[in-house]
Amino acid sequence: MNAHPGRLGAQQLRIQTAPEAAAQAIRESIISGELRGGDRIIEQRWAARLGIGQPTLREALSELIHQGLLRKIQQRGTYVAQLSPEDYRKIQEVRIPLEAIAIGKAAENLTPEADEELSAIVEAMTGTSMATMEVKHFHDCDVSFHRKIWELAGNEYLRDALEAISFKLFVFSVVDRWPGNPKAFGERIAAVQQHLAILEGLRSRDRRTARKIFVKQTIEYWNTQYGLGLSENDLNWVPEPK
Repeated sequence: MNAHPGRLGAQQLRIQTAPEAAAQAIRESIISGELRGGDRIIEQRWAARLGIGQPTLREALSELIHQGLLRKIQQRGTYVAQLSPEDYRKIQEVRIPLEAIAIGKAAENLTPEADEELSAIVEAMTGTSMATMEVKHFHDCDVSFHRKIWELAGNEYLRDALEAISFKLFVFSVVDRWPGNPKAFGERIAAVQQHLAILEGLRSRDRRTARKIFVKQTIEYWNTQYGLGLSENDLNWVPEPK
């Protein structure tokens, strides 16, 4: 995976299949706020809009259901998923301990090139407004930052688990709170500061230090912005042996 959204690597040159392209179009409509939580996906309308057949569209919908962005209700149809504060809390109880493992490994594997790449991503997250395209850009940078860390950890099973757990979190945490929220820009700055602190932890090149900073910063950010009331005791956190 290429961590910087503005850079093209060889792995990005693969041509998307029609279902993949359709899934990407619907995913971007969710991120932009065109599709809201609870909205029904009308298959005929989306197939016509994207110029594809309904079987192809259903393949795309299956991918988005697997990612947790859509949910299928028998006899009723397919809908954009909605996450409650309790959903966020449950996801974080799994995500934070797993990503802390990745953070520790990434700190030990951090190279000057990776440091530069992560720094560029955080700088790009700052933006200038909360317009639709700016929100999408922030989301892309946020995902790229974490994917780079998962890549640096060097464990594909850990990477895949975090991808499955975290993807919808990154989507809905922006979609649910930022559009139309007068405090959105301040929340964005808080998110940038959180990522800067995580990067400083990685620069320690020390596993324990990086993990401690990540856990502290992530709990503080989500508790402040989303009112989750998380504590380290909720995370089944197992300290490393001295």
